[in-house]
Amino acid sequence: MEGMVIVAQKRGPRGVLKEAVREYLASLGGEPATIAQIAEAIKPEVGERPPSSYRSTLQDERYFERVERGVFRIKQD
Repeated sequence: MEGMVIVAQKRGPRGVLKEAVREYLASLGGEPATIAQIAEAIKPEVGERPPSSYRSTLQDERYFERVERGVFRIKQD
């Protein structure tokens, strides 16, 4: 194993990504955004995250509504 470098991906604090996504989508006033737009907008706050993290977060139907494939908006009460 000499010469191998193992890089562990550090996970962020629980709930930080979901809260950042909620705040961003809420700021759009109900307008939809793509996963790429969401990721770019909140990158300064949450850092680099894999696309699967965003997809997983956006599956929470209590907070997010899927408009079409890869496009979401904040769920309206």
